[in-house]
Amino acid sequence: MDAETSYRALTQVHPRSAQVLVAHFIAQTPNGDGRSFTEFATFYGVPEASAKVLLWRAVREFEAALRGAPVGRPLPHEQELREADALHVALEGSAPGPTIEALRALTTNAPALRQRIRDAERAEVESPSYARETWLRRIAIVVVLALSAWFYWKDDLTRWWHQQTVEAPGGTRP
Repeated sequence: MDAETSYRALTQVHPRSAQVLVAHFIAQTPNGDGRSFTEFATFYGVPEASAKVLLWRAVREFEAALRGAPVGRPLPHEQELREADALHVALEGSAPGPTIEALRALTTNAPALRQRIRDAERAEVESPSYARETWLRRIAIVVVLALSAWFYWKDDLTRWWHQQTVEAPGGTRP
């Protein structure tokens, strides 16, 4: 599988799943491209059984993206555990199969995929829509802060305003 096909599939999965696949198969580490399973579980700070299920769910989405099909319904937890164990055994061994070969291709094409991901991130940050979105968020924050200040000090401001504008008894202003 080439880097372009892998990249297209990575862009079609949920960002969390893409992050999991990048963390395990593509990330550059002192030991080379990709992390070992133990390093992967440590990276996420979860037990190995949970890391297996996390990886299996991401692989399931990746596999569906490669086929151009939707991800199936969620499976019962016990079945997910069995499937995750089977995937782990297949990845640790030399079991052939299209999914295993596609996952190994992620590590093989890791430098090209990392560059594509960096280019996409740079294009996003430099895009006019990103700048517009950033400014709109800043404006929204200022509006929320101004409204919060108004409601916090409203009674004090209203009382001060009445003292300044309402005539005092006897027809004179205070």
